[in-house]
Amino acid sequence: MGNFNDIIGTQVFLIVLMGIGVILAKITLVDKPGINTLSSLVLSLLLPCNILSSFFNVGGRDMLLSLGQMIFISALLSIAAYFLGRYVFFRSLPPEQKQVLHFSIFISNAAFLGNPVVESIYGLSGLAYASAFLLPMRIVMWTFGLALFIGKGDRKGTGGGIVKILLHPCLIATYAGMIILITGLRPGVFMSRLTFSLGNCTTPFSMIVVGLLLAQVKLKNVISKTVFYYAFLRLVLLPLALLGVLLLFKTDTLVMGVAVALTGMPAPTNASILANRYNADSELASKILLVSVVLSMLTIPAWVMLIRHIAPPIGA
Repeated sequence: MGNFNDIIGTQVFLIVLMGIGVILAKITLVDKPGINTLSSLVLSLLLPCNILSSFFNVGGRDMLLSLGQMIFISALLSIAAYFLGRYVFFRSLPPEQKQVLHFSIFISNAAFLGNPVVESIYGLSGLAYASAFLLPMRIVMWTFGLALFIGKGDRKGTGGGIVKILLHPCLIATYAGMIILITGLRPGVFMSRLTFSLGNCTTPFSMIVVGLLLAQVKLKNVISKTVFYYAFLRLVLLPLALLGVLLLFKTDTLVMGVAVALTGMPAPTNASILANRYNADSELASKILLVSVVLSMLTIPAWVMLIRHIAPPIGA
Protein backbone atom coordinates (compact mmCIF):
# COMPACT_ATOMS: atom_id res chain seq x y z
CA MET A 1 0.00 0.00 0.00
CA GLY A 2 1.32 3.41 -0.90
CA ASN A 3 2.80 5.75 1.66
CA PHE A 4 0.22 8.31 2.82
CA ASN A 5 3.02 10.90 2.98
CA ASP A 6 3.25 10.62 -0.81
CA ILE A 7 -0.12 12.37 -1.05
CA ILE A 8 1.17 15.49 0.72
CA GLY A 9 4.45 15.19 -1.17
CA THR A 10 2.61 15.22 -4.49
CA GLN A 11 0.71 18.36 -3.54
CA VAL A 12 3.92 20.09 -2.44
CA PHE A 13 5.49 18.98 -5.73
CA LEU A 14 2.74 20.79 -7.67
CA ILE A 15 3.24 23.98 -5.69
CA VAL A 16 7.03 23.90 -6.16
CA LEU A 17 6.64 23.49 -9.93
CA MET A 18 4.30 26.49 -9.99
CA GLY A 19 6.90 28.39 -7.95
CA ILE A 20 9.54 27.65 -10.59
CA GLY A 21 7.25 29.16 -13.21
CA VAL A 22 6.75 32.27 -11.08
CA ILE A 23 10.53 32.69 -10.71
CA LEU A 24 11.12 32.25 -14.45
CA ALA A 25 8.57 34.99 -15.13
CA LYS A 26 9.94 37.34 -12.47
CA ILE A 27 13.48 37.14 -13.86
CA THR A 28 11.99 37.59 -17.37
CA LEU A 29 13.52 34.38 -18.65
CA VAL A 30 10.14 33.61 -20.27
CA ASP A 31 8.08 36.43 -21.77
CA LYS A 32 4.44 36.54 -22.91
CA PRO A 33 5.13 35.05 -26.39
CA GLY A 34 7.15 32.34 -24.64
CA ILE A 35 4.21 31.50 -22.38
CA ASN A 36 1.95 31.16 -25.42
CA THR A 37 4.50 28.91 -27.13
CA LEU A 38 4.80 26.66 -24.08
CA SER A 39 1.00 26.50 -23.78
CA SER A 40 0.75 25.38 -27.40
CA LEU A 41 3.51 22.80 -26.85
CA VAL A 42 1.63 21.29 -23.90
CA LEU A 43 -1.75 21.22 -25.68
CA SER A 44 -0.52 20.09 -29.09
CA LEU A 45 2.15 17.51 -28.20
CA LEU A 46 2.81 16.66 -24.54
CA LEU A 47 -0.78 16.35 -23.32
CA PRO A 48 -1.95 14.27 -26.31
CA CYS A 49 0.94 11.88 -25.68
CA ASN A 50 0.00 11.73 -22.00
CA ILE A 51 -3.64 10.94 -22.86
CA LEU A 52 -2.66 8.26 -25.37
CA SER A 53 -0.14 6.57 -23.07
CA SER A 54 -2.74 6.43 -20.28
CA PHE A 55 -4.66 3.87 -22.35
CA PHE A 56 -1.66 1.54 -22.75
CA ASN A 57 -1.94 0.06 -19.24
CA VAL A 58 -5.73 -0.20 -19.19
CA GLY A 59 -7.25 -3.59 -19.88
CA GLY A 60 -9.38 -4.26 -22.94
CA ARG A 61 -13.04 -5.17 -23.29
CA ASP A 62 -13.02 -7.46 -20.24
CA MET A 63 -12.04 -4.54 -18.02
CA LEU A 64 -14.75 -2.33 -19.48
CA LEU A 65 -17.31 -4.98 -18.56
CA SER A 66 -15.99 -5.66 -15.05
CA LEU A 67 -15.57 -1.99 -14.20
CA GLY A 68 -18.71 -0.79 -15.98
CA GLN A 69 -20.19 0.43 -12.72
CA MET A 70 -17.26 2.76 -12.12
CA ILE A 71 -17.40 4.10 -15.67
CA PHE A 72 -21.18 4.64 -15.34
CA ILE A 73 -20.77 6.57 -12.06
CA SER A 74 -18.01 8.74 -13.51
CA ALA A 75 -20.01 9.52 -16.66
CA LEU A 76 -23.13 10.49 -14.66
CA LEU A 77 -21.05 12.62 -12.29
CA SER A 78 -19.39 14.49 -15.18
CA ILE A 79 -22.74 15.14 -16.86
CA ALA A 80 -24.40 16.26 -13.61
CA ALA A 81 -21.51 18.59 -12.74
CA TYR A 82 -21.56 19.99 -16.27
CA PHE A 83 -25.22 21.01 -16.05
CA LEU A 84 -24.92 22.22 -12.44
CA GLY A 85 -22.00 24.42 -13.45
CA ARG A 86 -23.88 25.81 -16.42
CA TYR A 87 -27.30 26.42 -14.91
CA VAL A 88 -26.80 26.65 -11.14
CA PHE A 89 -23.32 27.34 -9.76
CA PHE A 90 -21.92 30.00 -12.12
CA ARG A 91 -24.82 31.27 -14.22
CA SER A 92 -24.53 34.91 -13.04
CA LEU A 93 -20.77 35.31 -13.63
CA PRO A 94 -19.11 37.05 -16.63
CA PRO A 95 -18.54 34.75 -19.64
CA GLU A 96 -14.72 34.72 -19.30
CA GLN A 97 -14.94 33.58 -15.68
CA LYS A 98 -17.83 31.22 -16.35
CA GLN A 99 -15.80 29.34 -18.97
CA VAL A 100 -13.00 28.62 -16.50
CA LEU A 101 -15.17 27.77 -13.50
CA HIS A 102 -17.62 25.70 -15.54
CA PHE A 103 -14.79 23.61 -17.00
CA SER A 104 -13.13 23.24 -13.60
CA ILE A 105 -16.25 21.95 -11.85
CA PHE A 106 -16.78 18.88 -14.04
CA ILE A 107 -13.05 18.28 -14.63
CA SER A 108 -10.55 17.92 -11.77
CA ASN A 109 -6.90 17.12 -11.11
CA ALA A 110 -7.78 13.46 -10.54
CA ALA A 111 -5.49 12.22 -13.31
CA PHE A 112 -2.38 13.43 -11.47
CA LEU A 113 -3.22 13.71 -7.78
CA GLY A 114 -5.78 10.91 -7.74
CA ASN A 115 -3.55 7.90 -8.27
CA PRO A 116 -1.35 8.33 -5.15
CA VAL A 117 -4.47 9.01 -3.06
CA VAL A 118 -6.23 5.86 -4.29
CA GLU A 119 -3.06 3.79 -3.88
CA SER A 120 -2.64 5.03 -0.30
CA ILE A 121 -6.08 3.59 0.53
CA TYR A 122 -6.55 0.54 -1.68
CA GLY A 123 -3.11 -0.29 -3.06
CA LEU A 124 -2.52 -1.32 -6.66
CA SER A 125 -5.95 -2.95 -6.97
CA GLY A 126 -7.56 0.47 -6.62
CA LEU A 127 -5.56 1.92 -9.52
CA ALA A 128 -7.49 -0.18 -12.06
CA TYR A 129 -10.71 1.41 -10.79
CA ALA A 130 -9.09 4.84 -10.93
CA SER A 131 -8.20 4.26 -14.60
CA ALA A 132 -11.82 3.33 -15.34
CA PHE A 133 -13.10 6.43 -13.50
CA LEU A 134 -10.87 8.68 -15.60
CA LEU A 135 -12.05 7.35 -18.97
CA PRO A 136 -15.37 9.28 -19.15
CA MET A 137 -13.72 12.38 -17.66
CA ARG A 138 -11.10 12.42 -20.41
CA ILE A 139 -13.73 12.05 -23.12
CA VAL A 140 -15.94 14.79 -21.63
CA MET A 141 -12.91 17.04 -21.12
CA TRP A 142 -11.93 17.01 -24.77
CA THR A 143 -15.46 17.31 -26.15
CA PHE A 144 -17.78 19.42 -23.97
CA GLY A 145 -14.86 20.91 -22.03
CA LEU A 146 -12.90 21.97 -25.08
CA ALA A 147 -16.07 23.39 -26.65
CA LEU A 148 -16.35 25.84 -23.72
CA PHE A 149 -13.07 27.49 -24.73
CA ILE A 150 -13.27 27.25 -28.51
CA GLY A 151 -16.03 29.81 -28.54
CA LYS A 152 -17.63 32.48 -30.63
CA GLY A 153 -14.37 33.99 -31.78
CA ASP A 154 -13.42 30.73 -33.50
CA ARG A 155 -16.86 29.92 -34.91
CA LYS A 156 -18.19 33.27 -36.10
CA GLY A 157 -19.13 33.16 -39.74
CA THR A 158 -17.09 30.04 -40.50
CA GLY A 159 -18.74 27.08 -38.88
CA GLY A 160 -15.23 25.86 -38.19
CA GLY A 161 -15.49 25.61 -34.43
CA ILE A 162 -16.89 22.08 -34.43
CA VAL A 163 -14.17 20.92 -36.81
CA LYS A 164 -11.50 22.47 -34.58
CA ILE A 165 -12.92 20.65 -31.59
CA LEU A 166 -13.16 17.28 -33.35
CA LEU A 167 -9.64 17.56 -34.77
CA HIS A 168 -7.98 18.91 -31.64
CA PRO A 169 -4.79 16.89 -30.89
CA CYS A 170 -6.06 15.92 -27.42
CA LEU A 171 -9.31 14.59 -28.86
CA ILE A 172 -7.47 12.71 -31.61
CA ALA A 173 -5.38 11.09 -28.87
CA THR A 174 -8.62 10.11 -27.11
CA TYR A 175 -9.95 8.51 -30.31
CA ALA A 176 -6.74 6.52 -30.67
CA GLY A 177 -6.86 5.52 -27.01
CA MET A 178 -10.42 4.23 -27.33
CA ILE A 179 -9.40 2.14 -30.35
CA ILE A 180 -6.54 0.68 -28.30
CA LEU A 181 -8.91 0.00 -25.40
CA ILE A 182 -11.56 -1.74 -27.50
CA THR A 183 -9.30 -3.71 -29.87
CA GLY A 184 -6.53 -4.61 -27.44
CA LEU A 185 -3.92 -3.46 -29.98
CA ARG A 186 -0.70 -2.01 -28.62
CA PRO A 187 2.00 0.10 -30.34
CA GLY A 188 5.54 -1.19 -30.71
CA VAL A 189 8.23 -0.73 -28.07
CA PHE A 190 9.73 2.33 -29.75
CA MET A 191 6.41 4.18 -30.10
CA SER A 192 5.40 3.23 -26.57
CA ARG A 193 8.64 4.60 -25.11
CA LEU A 194 8.42 7.76 -27.20
CA THR A 195 4.80 8.40 -26.20
CA PHE A 196 5.47 7.70 -22.51
CA SER A 197 8.57 9.93 -22.49
CA LEU A 198 6.76 12.89 -24.03
CA GLY A 199 3.65 12.30 -21.90
CA ASN A 200 5.70 12.27 -18.71
CA CYS A 201 6.76 15.87 -19.46
CA THR A 202 3.14 17.05 -19.24
CA THR A 203 2.92 17.68 -15.49
CA PRO A 204 6.15 19.67 -15.02
CA PHE A 205 5.61 21.76 -18.16
CA SER A 206 1.94 22.37 -17.34
CA MET A 207 2.59 23.46 -13.78
CA ILE A 208 5.47 25.72 -14.85
CA VAL A 209 3.15 27.39 -17.39
CA VAL A 210 0.58 27.87 -14.61
CA GLY A 211 3.32 29.49 -12.51
CA LEU A 212 4.22 31.78 -15.41
CA LEU A 213 0.57 32.84 -15.61
CA LEU A 214 0.30 33.18 -11.84
CA ALA A 215 3.27 35.56 -11.84
CA GLN A 216 1.07 38.08 -13.66
CA VAL A 217 -1.39 38.07 -10.73
CA LYS A 218 -0.94 40.32 -7.71
CA LEU A 219 -0.83 38.15 -4.59
CA LYS A 220 -3.43 40.27 -2.80
CA ASN A 221 -5.89 39.46 -5.58
CA VAL A 222 -5.55 35.69 -5.24
CA ILE A 223 -8.03 35.51 -2.38
CA SER A 224 -11.63 36.25 -3.38
CA LYS A 225 -15.15 35.03 -2.72
CA THR A 226 -15.30 33.45 -6.18
CA VAL A 227 -12.11 31.47 -5.61
CA PHE A 228 -13.25 30.15 -2.21
CA TYR A 229 -16.73 29.44 -3.55
CA TYR A 230 -15.23 27.28 -6.27
CA ALA A 231 -12.87 25.53 -3.80
CA PHE A 232 -15.82 24.65 -1.55
CA LEU A 233 -17.78 23.20 -4.46
CA ARG A 234 -14.83 21.25 -5.84
CA LEU A 235 -13.27 19.95 -2.60
CA VAL A 236 -16.29 19.52 -0.31
CA LEU A 237 -19.75 19.69 -1.87
CA LEU A 238 -19.27 17.43 -4.92
CA PRO A 239 -17.56 14.53 -3.13
CA LEU A 240 -20.00 14.81 -0.22
CA ALA A 241 -23.00 14.69 -2.55
CA LEU A 242 -21.56 11.71 -4.43
CA LEU A 243 -20.87 9.87 -1.18
CA GLY A 244 -24.47 10.36 -0.07
CA VAL A 245 -25.87 9.05 -3.37
CA LEU A 246 -23.58 6.00 -3.42
CA LEU A 247 -24.41 5.15 0.19
CA LEU A 248 -28.11 5.45 -0.63
CA PHE A 249 -27.77 2.94 -3.46
CA LYS A 250 -25.51 0.65 -1.38
CA THR A 251 -22.70 0.78 -3.93
CA ASP A 252 -19.76 -1.61 -3.73
CA THR A 253 -17.35 -0.20 -1.13
CA LEU A 254 -14.28 -0.26 -3.39
CA VAL A 255 -16.10 1.52 -6.20
CA MET A 256 -17.54 4.04 -3.74
CA GLY A 257 -14.22 4.74 -2.05
CA VAL A 258 -12.30 5.29 -5.28
CA ALA A 259 -15.03 7.44 -6.85
CA VAL A 260 -15.35 9.74 -3.82
CA ALA A 261 -11.59 10.09 -3.41
CA LEU A 262 -11.13 11.10 -7.06
CA THR A 263 -14.08 13.49 -6.98
CA GLY A 264 -12.48 15.45 -4.12
CA MET A 265 -9.42 16.50 -6.16
CA PRO A 266 -8.53 20.19 -6.75
CA ALA A 267 -8.88 22.27 -9.93
CA PRO A 268 -7.44 20.92 -13.19
CA THR A 269 -4.15 22.20 -14.56
CA ASN A 270 -5.61 22.16 -18.07
CA ALA A 271 -8.00 25.00 -17.23
CA SER A 272 -5.11 27.48 -17.03
CA ILE A 273 -3.50 26.18 -20.21
CA LEU A 274 -6.76 26.27 -22.20
CA ALA A 275 -7.77 29.66 -20.81
CA ASN A 276 -4.45 31.16 -21.88
CA ARG A 277 -4.63 29.53 -25.31
CA TYR A 278 -8.21 30.62 -26.05
CA ASN A 279 -8.26 34.04 -24.34
CA ALA A 280 -10.45 33.17 -21.36
CA ASP A 281 -9.68 34.28 -17.78
CA SER A 282 -6.32 32.52 -17.30
CA GLU A 283 -5.69 34.64 -14.19
CA LEU A 284 -8.75 33.19 -12.47
CA ALA A 285 -7.79 29.68 -13.62
CA SER A 286 -4.37 30.08 -12.01
CA LYS A 287 -5.93 31.40 -8.80
CA ILE A 288 -8.39 28.55 -8.33
CA LEU A 289 -5.66 26.00 -9.07
CA LEU A 290 -3.28 27.48 -6.50
CA VAL A 291 -5.91 27.94 -3.77
CA SER A 292 -7.60 24.56 -4.32
CA VAL A 293 -4.26 22.70 -4.30
CA VAL A 294 -3.26 24.40 -1.04
CA LEU A 295 -6.66 23.77 0.60
CA SER A 296 -6.66 20.18 -0.63
CA MET A 297 -3.72 19.53 1.70
CA LEU A 298 -6.42 19.66 4.41
CA THR A 299 -9.43 18.20 2.61
CA ILE A 300 -7.79 15.22 0.88
CA PRO A 301 -6.41 13.70 4.13
CA ALA A 302 -9.84 14.28 5.70
CA TRP A 303 -11.57 12.45 2.85
CA VAL A 304 -9.03 9.63 3.02
CA MET A 305 -9.72 9.09 6.75
CA LEU A 306 -13.49 9.20 6.18
CA ILE A 307 -13.31 6.78 3.24
CA ARG A 308 -11.14 4.37 5.21
CA HIS A 309 -13.80 4.38 7.90
CA ILE A 310 -16.84 4.04 5.65
CA ALA A 311 -15.33 1.88 2.88
CA PRO A 312 -12.26 0.18 4.43
CA PRO A 313 -9.73 -1.63 2.22
CA ILE A 314 -10.12 -5.41 1.97
CA GLY A 315 -8.40 -7.06 4.90
CA ALA A 316 -8.32 -3.85 6.93
